[in-house]
Amino acid sequence: MNAKQIANEILDEIGGKKNIESVTHCITRLRFVLKDTSIPNKEVVSNIDSVISVVEQGGQYQVVLGNKVNDVYAEVINQIGEEQTIVASTETKKKPLLDVFTATVSGIFMPVLGAMAASGTIKGILTVLSVANILPATSGTYITLYALSNSFFYFMPVILGASAAKYFKMNIYVGMLIGASLIYPTLIPYASKGSLTFLSIPVSMMDYTSTVFPAIVAVWLASKLDKLTLKLPLKDLRFILQPLIVLVISVPIALIVIGPIISTLGEILAQAVNAVYNFNPILGGAVIGGPWILMVMFGLHWAFIPIFINNVASQGFDPIMGLLLANQFAMAGAVFAVGIRTKKEKVRALSYSTGVTTLIGISEPALYGVLLPYKKPLISAIIGGSLGAMVAGALNTVQYTFGGSGLLGIPLIINPKGIDGGFYGGIASQIIGFAVAFAVTLLWGFKEEPEKVVDTSKESSDTLIDLTTILSGTVVPLSEVPDKVFSEGLMGQGLAVIPDKGEVKAPFAGTVTTVFPTKHAIGLTSDDGIELLIHIGLDTVELGGKGFTTYVETGQRVKKGDKLVEVDLESLKAANYATISPIIITNSADFRSVTTEQHKLHVLS
Repeated sequence: MNAKQIANEILDEIGGKKNIESVTHCITRLRFVLKDTSIPNKEVVSNIDSVISVVEQGGQYQVVLGNKVNDVYAEVINQIGEEQTIVASTETKKKPLLDVFTATVSGIFMPVLGAMAASGTIKGILTVLSVANILPATSGTYITLYALSNSFFYFMPVILGASAAKYFKMNIYVGMLIGASLIYPTLIPYASKGSLTFLSIPVSMMDYTSTVFPAIVAVWLASKLDKLTLKLPLKDLRFILQPLIVLVISVPIALIVIGPIISTLGEILAQAVNAVYNFNPILGGAVIGGPWILMVMFGLHWAFIPIFINNVASQGFDPIMGLLLANQFAMAGAVFAVGIRTKKEKVRALSYSTGVTTLIGISEPALYGVLLPYKKPLISAIIGGSLGAMVAGALNTVQYTFGGSGLLGIPLIINPKGIDGGFYGGIASQIIGFAVAFAVTLLWGFKEEPEKVVDTSKESSDTLIDLTTILSGTVVPLSEVPDKVFSEGLMGQGLAVIPDKGEVKAPFAGTVTTVFPTKHAIGLTSDDGIELLIHIGLDTVELGGKGFTTYVETGQRVKKGDKLVEVDLESLKAANYATISPIIITNSADFRSVTTEQHKLHVLS
């Protein structure tokens, strides 16, 4: 099927020109903004010849085409006209409120999530040691480690104030000051006294330690004030006066208005969640436990994290997190069963490795690399997760702090007063989730395409591509890239680099086949036929070339070590773009094998 036919089919399935608000493209995919997202049938579009996958995120309907994207895009524009592309490049599409909320929460929490999970896990381990009388709560060691584990949660307004300031693109130290002002020790006693005033205005002071949204909303307001002060003629005094103006206005408003309103709304929301749980915990487990996997897939789980934290802060535990213990084990059970049933050695290895990582709380590689592509195992995991969660609900399993999941989640369900039925319910839910998902996948099976037969009569040759010669930094597996088009290997086999320098160099002698107009991606073809895609950062197409400088052009010959692109990594980070850079062999299927060896790609032809 040629590019024109592919474009025709895609346009027919997404509702034609009349349903397109705008369309742009990056190095791998067409990015549509549609008027009515209910028109396309995702499965039908995914099955169009040359379409690798369909991704719906950030208000965009993304059709992944790989190296055919340029030709298909040109045919799409021939049919719909140029005006749709102008909208995408000059206007900002107003996203649905839920998309904005989840993107904001995830953007603020993502940088601090590791520290938060580590703190919660330490707290859970301390509970185990205390309950088992191994480490008394009065010992200096316990007190020191507890201070370490609780500091994140106690000073959460300060930490989230800094993260929110970075997300809203203002001075992070101003954000920290706003958060610190909410929990300043002199103010906290007034939460019970109730006699604090500011310029004769009564302040309904509350204890904001361990809270989430008051600091985030206050920093959001401060970011708006920060932009307004840019218009003031402060000249040489801007360095001092701009943060002074922002702080003097935003902190009193946070204490008088934002804090009390947000805290009250948080309490109402927590009560509503608990009311649903208390209505029927078993039913809650069935509805929440397994389908939570889908919430994670669509990024909607971020909206619940502040609720979980608020519950722990206000009542000492969260009941919903107790229902989620089983789904991690259910995913592991399903992928282990895939490993047993598959006839493909690569899928077997992937299933076993991702199954192990899922058991210790890292589920994305299993979810996007195994469960989602095969579909039936995903359904099996949802069934197992729900049945396991029903057991947790029946035995009132709750979680006492925020931390890791999988096996790392077990210490978090131990009641500080001693082991109770909820702990045993949590263990039982994990076992049931694993066993059910494993059995259903094993019995139900899944559709698997037969492996391609490789002609072994040809003489083979080895090529090693050292990624550290392309980008200086830390080389990581492709599964760690937070974009399933890359992490699932849909574009081909490869690795990724978290760069510490901005120079991109050629790893071999060959030809530059593609220099993307926005300079964020480049394609090379080696003299022995390896087609290499270097994608610098994620979603960096949106920068329109800002921060990138190219030194080569399409069709140019290069030798090993030639500079291709230079990128200002700090500008990417400041604009909240991930710098992790996938490096893919897009024609992997043309070779006998493409494997990874630490920081190298081994191509056997």
